Amino acid sequence: MRKIFKTWEIPALCSWFLLLIFISGQTFGDSVTTKTYRALTSIQEQIAGSEGVEPDLDGGIDRLKELLDTVSEGSLDEALTLQTLGYAVMSNEEFKPAIGYLRRSLDTNKLPQNVVFNVGYIVAQLYAALGDFSEALAFAKDWFANLENPSSDQFMFMANIYAQEKRYEESIGYALEAIDATESPKETWYQLLTANYFALEDFQQAASTLRIMIDLWPNEITYWEQLASVDMLEGKLENALASLRVAFEVGLIQKESTIKSLVQLSIRQGVPENSARVLERSLKTGLVPEEKEYYDLMAHAWREAREYENAIVAHETSASLSETGEPFVRIADIHMKFNRWSEAEEALKKALDYDLSDEGKAWLLLGITQSELLNFDAARTSLRKARAQKSTSKSAQKWLRYSEDMRRQADWIAENS
Repeated sequence: MRKIFKTWEIPALCSWFLLLIFISGQTFGDSVTTKTYRALTSIQEQIAGSEGVEPDLDGGIDRLKELLDTVSEGSLDEALTLQTLGYAVMSNEEFKPAIGYLRRSLDTNKLPQNVVFNVGYIVAQLYAALGDFSEALAFAKDWFANLENPSSDQFMFMANIYAQEKRYEESIGYALEAIDATESPKETWYQLLTANYFALEDFQQAASTLRIMIDLWPNEITYWEQLASVDMLEGKLENALASLRVAFEVGLIQKESTIKSLVQLSIRQGVPENSARVLERSLKTGLVPEEKEYYDLMAHAWREAREYENAIVAHETSASLSETGEPFVRIADIHMKFNRWSEAEEALKKALDYDLSDEGKAWLLLGITQSELLNFDAARTSLRKARAQKSTSKSAQKWLRYSEDMRRQADWIAENS
């Protein structure tokens, strides 16, 4: 179990409770006996240790158990012994036994009321440490109700327990009180508040809180990413993109997945050049690996930005990292767009040296390119191969007829020139 308690100062606690009980004795009509007081004082010294004497917690616990067998049942002596024993075993990280002793101490009804509330608070913390938040809340509510001026930490203790019980709205109330009660709220308080808003799917409040967190802790990339995610959920894509771009420009983004989200969102929002530039920088700095996927994405971004020469360079790099001919098909497509038929033919021939997901398309484009180069015999061969593929059969048949028309036209021009 994760340790959540500080090291408890058992001697100081014992002294404080003893003094409090003596002061309050007349009110309750009871006081601790001299014998028990002396025994507890001696045990306290044993647990704490002294100059030249090592602290002996285990020995102190054994003596407390022996003392418990000698005190009168239902007496203040029993209540105080049980309480001290509870603190001692708690200090030894024996939380379940500690709860048992402290609850028995409370059941005697001999402790002063303000002591009862503080013991209840400690019992609540122990239950929380054990993950029993229902019991923790039962004790914490009584304790908190009797605080005159709760501190921010006390508000947050309640906020945490309510959150664990999935009572998120109540948790939010306590968390907001905690934040309002101090000029220096802790980061974890805002984290809990945001988690509550997410649990309630109150994305508007989650976004507002995240903006405050970014103002307070601008170097924490998680908050930028979460804000972008919330904005995307809310359909505020421009805001999401703005958050990620700022985070990237100031060097906060270190995760490959976040870079990918930024690139894809930039393309979606109509700023593909920014996507390509982000990928260029990320590949140079090693934020994303030198993989085909990212060069394909960069090429796509450059094409969307109509930066076709840059797209070709990206496709060529992709081809060097690929075992398929797809990048060469895309290069050919760009060359064909600008009637660069020789370059397109060269790229398509390279593509056909590799495996292709749609070989018919490559043969079709090659046949078209060769027709434009007036290389009609080669075009006919390529187009017939395209016609043999189901995906390109109809288109290839049309181009075969068109290529023959082009041949006849070229022959007529040659004969009559």
